[in-house]
Amino acid sequence: MQATPGAAALIKKYQQLCKRLNHKEIAERLASLLASRKHIRRVALVVRDASGLSLEALALRNARGELDVHGLSTPLAQSRNLPISFIQQSFSLPEQAFLGAAECGRRNIASAAIYPIDECGDSIAAYYIESELPESELTAELSHAEPHWLMSSLVVRQLLDRKDFDAQLEHARTAKKALWASETYLNAILKYSPALIAVKDLNGNVVMASEHYKQLANIGEGSLVGKNAYQIYPSELVESLKSVEAAALDHGKPFETEVELLHKDGSLHTYLMVKFPLSDESGDSFGVCTICTDVSDRKLAENALREQQSRLNYMAFHDALTSLPNRSLFYDRIHHGLARAKRSESQLALMLLDIDRFKNINDSLGHDSGDLLLKSIAARLNESVRDMDTVARLGGDEFVVLLEGLHDLDDVRFVANKLLAQLARPMEIAGHDISITASIGISVFPNDGEQADELLKNADIAMYKAKEAGKNNCQFYAKGMSASAVNYLLLENDLRRAIELEQLTLHYQPQFDLASGCLTGVEALVRWQHPERGLVSPAHFIPLAEETGLIVPLGEWVLRAACVQQKQWIDAGLNVPRVAVNLSTRQFRQRDFPGKVASVLRHSELPAEYLELEITESCAMEHAGETINQLNQLNQMGVQLSIDDFGTGYSSLAYLKRFPLAKLKIDSSFVFDLPLDQNDAAIARSIIGLAHNMQLTVVAEGVEKVHQAEWLLAEGCDQAQGFLYAKPLPADQFESHFNRAGEFDLNNNVVTMPSLA
Repeated sequence: MQATPGAAALIKKYQQLCKRLNHKEIAERLASLLASRKHIRRVALVVRDASGLSLEALALRNARGELDVHGLSTPLAQSRNLPISFIQQSFSLPEQAFLGAAECGRRNIASAAIYPIDECGDSIAAYYIESELPESELTAELSHAEPHWLMSSLVVRQLLDRKDFDAQLEHARTAKKALWASETYLNAILKYSPALIAVKDLNGNVVMASEHYKQLANIGEGSLVGKNAYQIYPSELVESLKSVEAAALDHGKPFETEVELLHKDGSLHTYLMVKFPLSDESGDSFGVCTICTDVSDRKLAENALREQQSRLNYMAFHDALTSLPNRSLFYDRIHHGLARAKRSESQLALMLLDIDRFKNINDSLGHDSGDLLLKSIAARLNESVRDMDTVARLGGDEFVVLLEGLHDLDDVRFVANKLLAQLARPMEIAGHDISITASIGISVFPNDGEQADELLKNADIAMYKAKEAGKNNCQFYAKGMSASAVNYLLLENDLRRAIELEQLTLHYQPQFDLASGCLTGVEALVRWQHPERGLVSPAHFIPLAEETGLIVPLGEWVLRAACVQQKQWIDAGLNVPRVAVNLSTRQFRQRDFPGKVASVLRHSELPAEYLELEITESCAMEHAGETINQLNQLNQMGVQLSIDDFGTGYSSLAYLKRFPLAKLKIDSSFVFDLPLDQNDAAIARSIIGLAHNMQLTVVAEGVEKVHQAEWLLAEGCDQAQGFLYAKPLPADQFESHFNRAGEFDLNNNVVTMPSLA
């Protein structure tokens, strides 16, 4: 249809107007022009663009009769309250179509129409129109809008072009913003990233680099960009870098390696270097990107972890003190050794070595010195065997030696004697020259067993036999030894049980004043009446207690029992001035031993002045400073203190005068041959003189004959004890010698005191 002159002017006017509008504003104008006609309630403008059907504008008349117009530019499929399928079908129809009131389903709407806008025979847009008029009247109304349809066919193309232009403009704006953001991110990364980042062309020229490259040696203060990387690094590093870059380019994927780079401060850092190729659209490589991360701390942590794991593995199979193989590694060695011996039909010997009286040495010198001694022992044992042999520490003072490839038992005996000789050589420990002995038990494969446990058990039995034979010797296992070893172990278990169940008893040996014959005290001596073995000699179970460590609980029981008994005598009105208790070195060296004595006195309710504690001369002089501290605490409590077996050791007079002592006891070995042995007489006389000069009381032990007592009295000895007066007596027998006045009375069961007359 040809446009009228008025329509042409209107179209031209709107074309000029739309030049200044964006596509949404153009759509709003078109929709509002159509919706402004009478009886039109709602108009939707839908266009077809590259993305499909789009609802560009919606104009509707509100309750007040005013037009509300919205430029939307949203996909039609996302629109609500529109007959989407009807609108979609209209783009394939050559002319307008209508919906009745029932099909519209909206109040005050009698009909709806679709009016397509064509361009060269194709629908490029459509108006969806809702009206309060019936279809026939709406058709007539739309026929009067011919200028609008003509204008729309021209302006919609302008709308689509403007929409495409706006989209391209927005895309360019977004791309520019993204490019700016990317450049900002890249610059920030290159400036602040702790990693070393660089891009090189295929000739090694750096086109991009991070700031942290400046901290490397051989890099100037300026930027790395523009420099050739191959001319900066050392030649050996350049060759390594080229090989990694070549691998990355050849395979077209990242390659990584670790390199060490020198910093300007002189520190050497480890970097994880990743290199990957950069390719253009055609896939051709034009450069290489390098990213280096400083992993020095991680490497240090990994190395520390490996070292720690190595130490843990070492500790799992080696003794912490001596660094010798421990029990686990020893069993591994002996299993392999047995396999080799079976294949070669050779012999294998296992020597179990136990240090004689190590607990006494350990208690005397202290645990630190004991540890040093064990380390020295381990070193000497290692030096005395072949490299193919194994020396292991099973625990405590027990070592085991594994000898392989043997063909003659004389070789085993030779090695055992060599070990004993090496250990007998003095060792300097904490300023002391210490000589030790050991007991060695030997079992031999295959005669004494074919399994590790059997060989170890039989070597243990032989070792106990060596101890029974006087220690400081070696014994080969032989059938029949088992009973003796089992007996030793049973005796140890019985002693442990006897202490726990308090199956021991105390005997008391009286001490007398040589001049007056009065009772001056008693010495408590432990006895063991075994329910099956009968009376076990102290000569057997005291060394056993010292060897096994039971001497401490044994000594604690003796102290408690003696204090309880003394309190009972006091309560019974018996005049027992003091009860003397012998202390082992290990018991005396206990931490807070004075506190333990105080606890015993408190629980037994015994006044401290009724208790006397005896320590040996050797115990007193070892760690003399510590001894002074312990003795002072006991003395301040009121406990009387004495040195037992005086003269058998070595005393420093400088320390002796500082000890808060009350008595010196002459050892019985100096009393036995008095007065015939001039040496013993001289020693006893010297001890008496020394004690009196230091205001100390002298007690002679082991007095068995009258002439011994007479000589001691003549020389000024104060007190005596021994079989001449009384054997150690059970408590009830001792009590039987007290008269009604509570005084100890010599009778037929006790030898009378000697007289000088």
